This record gives sequence, structure tokens and C-alpha cells, in this order.
Amino acid sequence: MIIKLFQPPTGSWLLIAELLNDPPTWDRFIPSHSVDSERSKFDTAAKAKAGDELSLKPCKDLLKRGTSAFEYDWNTEEDDVLSHALEVADAFGVELLFAAPATTSSGRNAA
Repeated sequence: MIIKLFQPPTGSWLLIAELLNDPPTWDRFIPSHSVDSERSKFDTAAKAKAGDELSLKPCKDLLKRGTSAFEYDWNTEEDDVLSHALEVADAFGVELLFAAPATTSSGRNAA
């Protein structure tokens, strides 16, 4: 699992998990992952660590097999975004990367 934090030039900060171990049949319209999957664990951790203080919503453009992403509310302070993203990465023992997602759902490079 790779966890990234990225801010598109015209958008809100994104928290992205890539290289998730989704089954080959996974689709955002018919999710088929188990509660023990990396996707489920990432999604649960991101939401739980946000609590009631941070507003996160799924970034549907980046939801695809192997990738999960959340978008922070536009008004969230950058320090709060960074703190939350570091907490999520620490929960999985991985380094938080500051990079664009590998590709969008259409297959184009997001940067």
C-alpha cells in the first residue's frame, strides 16, 4: 500500500491509497472487497481518524480497483490535513508521499 497526499492546482487536498489488494472483480459500483481488505482498512482508518472534526468525502474520480481516495473539505486548514494524513500513514507503518495519483479513472495522468 502506498499513501499519498496531493493538492490539485484547482481543488481540495486528496488522501490517496494505491496498490490496494482489491479482487480482480472490484468495481466502485459493485464493491467486492472484504472487511479484512486493505481498502476496507484504509477507508475505515481515514474516516475514524478524521472523527467529527474533519470533513472527508470519497473522491469518485479516483475510485478504481487498487485505489481509494478521499477529498478534504475546501476550508480544512493545511496543518489539519497534514496531521490527519500522517496519522493514517502511521497507522499502516508506511511513509506519507506527497505526489499526484498514478492515474485518474479515465487512465490519464492526473498531474
